[in-house]
Amino acid sequence: MIIQIKVGVVISTQSAPLIRKDSQMNTSLPNNWIALQTAEDVAQKVTEQILLIAEQSISQKGSFHFITAGGSTPNRCYELLSKADSDWARWHIYMGDERCYPETHAERNSVALTQYWLGKQGQIPNDQIHFMPMELGLETASKAYNDIVHAVIDSVGCFDLCLLGMGEDGHTASLFPGHFYIEDQYTVLEHQSPKPPSERLSLSFETLCNSKTVIKIVTGASKHQAIQQWLKGENLPISNIYGLENTFTYLSEDVFKTL
Repeated sequence: MIIQIKVGVVISTQSAPLIRKDSQMNTSLPNNWIALQTAEDVAQKVTEQILLIAEQSISQKGSFHFITAGGSTPNRCYELLSKADSDWARWHIYMGDERCYPETHAERNSVALTQYWLGKQGQIPNDQIHFMPMELGLETASKAYNDIVHAVIDSVGCFDLCLLGMGEDGHTASLFPGHFYIEDQYTVLEHQSPKPPSERLSLSFETLCNSKTVIKIVTGASKHQAIQQWLKGENLPISNIYGLENTFTYLSEDVFKTL
C-alpha cells in the first residue's frame, strides 16, 4: 500500500520548555527542543549525548546500534567522535540514507563518514560498519539493506540511536515533502529527489522510528522557513519521526533568523 506522510510532531515530555525570544519569534519551543548559540555548540552537545547513549547501551546489553545522518553538522560530530574515547569494538554503524553514486563519489554519505570519522579512527570492526551499497544499483542496494535491518531487529529489537538532519524544505534522510512511500518497508526507494542525484535509498519512517532515541539537528539560517512550518504543525518529514523512548531537537540560534 502507498501512503503519504502524515502530520504529527511527537516530542518527549521529560523536560520543561525552553523559551526563545527575539524580533522574529516570541514563543515557547516544544519540550526537548534545545537552542544553542552556534552550529559548533550543537555539534559539541550532540556528540556528548551520542557518547553517553553509547555508554549506556553497551553497559545494558553489550552493543550500540547507531543510525547516522549526512550533513555538515553531523560531519562535525563525526570529527569529534574520531577524537573521543569509547568501547568502539561494540559500536555498530548504519546509514539513514545514501545517494546513488559510485562508491568513492565525494557526495556519498559513506565517503564523509570515512573522511571525518571511520577512516581516521579504525577501531570499529569493518563487519560492524554497514554502508548502503549504492554502487550495485538502487534495487539491489535496497534488498541488501533490508537484510541488514532485519538482522538488527531479529537480534536486538531496535536501534539505540538515530541521528537526523533537516533540509531547507523540511526533508530528512531522503524522505521528501509531498512524496509517497510504500508502507511497512525497512527501506524506501526515491526515484525523483528534488535535489541531485534523483535516485536515493532511505530508511523508511517506520525503521527510523524504531530507535530508542532520535536526535534531530537543525542549523543554519536557511532552515528558518522550515522551522516556522514545523512549529505551526505543517506536514514535514522531519516532524514524523520520533524515538521509542526519547526525541531531542538541537538547533542553532541562526535558524530563527531570516536570510
